[in-house]
Amino acid sequence: MNSITIITIVVIVLLTAIIFGLTWLAYSACIKSYKLEVNLGKHDKEILKEYRDKKSKKGGLIGLIGSYVLLSVVLSLFVAGLVYKVSGENFTINNQTSLVIKTDSMSGFYDDEIASKYNNNKRLQFGVGDICVFEKLSDQSELVEGEIYGYKYKDVIITHRLDTIHETGYEFRGDNNPVSDFDATHQLITRDKVVYHYTGRKVRGIGSFILYAQSYFGLWSLVGIIGITVVSEVGNHQITKINKKRMKGEKA
Repeated sequence: MNSITIITIVVIVLLTAIIFGLTWLAYSACIKSYKLEVNLGKHDKEILKEYRDKKSKKGGLIGLIGSYVLLSVVLSLFVAGLVYKVSGENFTINNQTSLVIKTDSMSGFYDDEIASKYNNNKRLQFGVGDICVFEKLSDQSELVEGEIYGYKYKDVIITHRLDTIHETGYEFRGDNNPVSDFDATHQLITRDKVVYHYTGRKVRGIGSFILYAQSYFGLWSLVGIIGITVVSEVGNHQITKINKKRMKGEKA
């Protein structure tokens, strides 16, 4: 990560902490106010109805389960987005890496000429939001024309097909691009830049959620959902505790 990214994340964390701090203070004040009203008997009818209505209890259980499921899903998405963000587009496990596809450069053939060159084989193609599995190449691995590789370009990994092998380097091209990367950048890709080979394994569409979670707005919104869910569950627990004490005739 560059310094701007680090600073941005720190600012987001600080702003989030401040917002949640103020929210918690407001929430605590509401709980104290509710406790005072309960002790004065202002909510006795509602409390009695809640504990006598079995459907209300069943609905409460379903709501609790739903909250935990939502929290688990959102937390998993947040962790996945954060891992991809911090690791710089990808992370490697057992010599394999999963990449989230951000463009449609490999989603189809640009024209009939390109389709004919590769026998109209769309099996290895992928689109925006797909998660594709690549294997890490060793320095001794030989590259093959027509195969799909991942090479480093500045701070990102470009996942394109190896179109032509030249004496001084490699020319890559996205199947859906009008020109090759060589034409676009005016330089060949050197072997040391090519780091991954596509295995052909992919999961369609799920990466769109990770792309959202990778964005600063996505990370912040997921933190907000997690915070609201946690605060809501804590609040429900405290209110239930207050109500139970009232039912027993104790002071909340």
